[in-house]
Amino acid sequence: MSEDLSGAYGALKREFCLLVDEPMACHTSFKVGGPADLFFAPETKEELVRGIARAKCLGVPVTLMGCGTNLLVKDGGIRGLVVTTKRMNKTLTITVADDGQQFVTASSGVILAALARFVMDRGFEGFTFCAGIPGTVGGAIMMNAGTNLGTISDVLVSLELVAADGRVMGVDRSELDFFHRRTSFNGLGPCVYVLGARFRVKPGDKQKIRDRWLCLLENRRSSQPGSMASAGCFFKNPDNGMPAGQLIDRAGLKGKQFGNAMVSTIHGNFIVNCGGATALEILTLKQMVEDEVKMKFNVDLKPEVKIEGE
Repeated sequence: MSEDLSGAYGALKREFCLLVDEPMACHTSFKVGGPADLFFAPETKEELVRGIARAKCLGVPVTLMGCGTNLLVKDGGIRGLVVTTKRMNKTLTITVADDGQQFVTASSGVILAALARFVMDRGFEGFTFCAGIPGTVGGAIMMNAGTNLGTISDVLVSLELVAADGRVMGVDRSELDFFHRRTSFNGLGPCVYVLGARFRVKPGDKQKIRDRWLCLLENRRSSQPGSMASAGCFFKNPDNGMPAGQLIDRAGLKGKQFGNAMVSTIHGNFIVNCGGATALEILTLKQMVEDEVKMKFNVDLKPEVKIEGE
């Protein structure tokens, strides 16, 4: 580590409550990953904004994460400051506009399932599509989380963002572009982070909404390896043709194993940690799957899981 970076780390440690050399395996659903040089878990958006701005001023790279459900951290860990929003989960409110439209506002660290239950328990609909989707509100927005029944972009109205230099800005949905498992922030800067969001909801039959939610949740649980550590669906579905899971299944790769990483026998698009897997084992198995699908179907699979570190 350079003397300048060492001094910058020292300054950040003096100003904020940080963990040093924190194992990222403790903060991802994959249960793998080397240490973050510095790890920061702010409780408020003011803390987050101040921490990001100070890190930029000191030349320390910042990696933002939610609760680590769509993240694979390499075995060498992450240099710089890792910031998690999982403690920024206090804001969750329903508001009614002058024209009668109803909205729910949530801070970025609110768990997506908690947001959906909050809306459902108050007799509003709009979030049943996300039954069983893990992660936080901020993460869901960054990757336009969803299923074949809908995506987060379908209900999103506006965002509050912070840029890498600490500038806070409000952004309307119309200023963004949404793709399959990706949101484009269109010139707002290479590094913007979600502080919170507002979503449109509408009244519905509470019991029917709940029944639909429970049905979707059960279907999802029965078709996915929920009892094993993973990061959810590993590959994006191709734009055309069969979904990634079906391609992997037809390639005969279910149950394929490298070290302690395995392609799930339940759902082909899940790579699971059988216990004690390393990121290298998972990445090697990923490459094996990509190569086999390319050879048999001439399809290039792309990871949906975010891969960080060294």
